[in-house]
Amino acid sequence: MATRTDAPTRREQILKEAARLFAERGFHGVGVDEIGAAVGISGPGLYRHFAGKDAMLAELLVGISGQLLTGAKRRVAEADGGA
Repeated sequence: MATRTDAPTRREQILKEAARLFAERGFHGVGVDEIGAAVGISGPGLYRHFAGKDAMLAELLVGISGQLLTGAKRRVAEADGGA
């Protein structure tokens, strides 16, 4: 049975490499072929996992927003507990 400690899924690999490339060269400086090459698939192969480069960015931003919200809630709870 698979667990979250298993190797990242292809989708997770794609997002990780897309984030790295976007950070290095900016969103518009990276093409789907480059993202695909970074994970060992063709650029068009990415469309099996995402509707496009915009969808990758959107998922990255939603994930980051969720992490920020979780951290903010934790800090509020800690501050309320210390009052």
